[in-house]
Amino acid sequence: MKKFFIYSAAAIFILAGAAFTIQEIINWKIDNENAQVKFTMQAHGKEMVGNFKGVKGEIKFDEKDLANSSFNCSIDVSTINTGVSERDGHLQGAKWFDAANHPTINFTSSKIEKTDKGYNVIGTLSIKGITKDIIIPFTFKEALMAGLDTSGNFSGDFTIKRSDFGIGKTDGDVSDEVALHLEIPVTKEK
Repeated sequence: MKKFFIYSAAAIFILAGAAFTIQEIINWKIDNENAQVKFTMQAHGKEMVGNFKGVKGEIKFDEKDLANSSFNCSIDVSTINTGVSERDGHLQGAKWFDAANHPTINFTSSKIEKTDKGYNVIGTLSIKGITKDIIIPFTFKEALMAGLDTSGNFSGDFTIKRSDFGIGKTDGDVSDEVALHLEIPVTKEK
């Protein structure tokens, strides 16, 4: 009977210790109103700048648990904004993004790695029905807001080729490479 109590007490201490070390991955809510993907490219000898707004999805990120962290995000193609509505409509057309048949751009991570400058998220990017492997370098800054809510910001820069996704013609008038900049403000979900 004495051994039973000793073993029971030991099991309780082990389970209690494990309960305090188990960490649940942190879910971050995307600020859809302010999250955006900016793009820059050369078009007809000039720099063209624009953005997509309303990033949606699920971000699970813990700097101490990258193995269980993940990104699953999308952008509505119809939110494209270059400052010229006629051009925005053209870019949503079948020759470019084909928004009628492919209304979203999607990214799903498979792995996140720590780097000297921040992190790399490795995953797949799907645009216009074509999916490609991609690495997106990013940084994450966390801050405590008034009212004890925790906020943060994911920021990253990378380049894609339009030709990899069948976006527009590659005739030399418009550059094939597009520089992308992500700004994804978030708040910690409770």
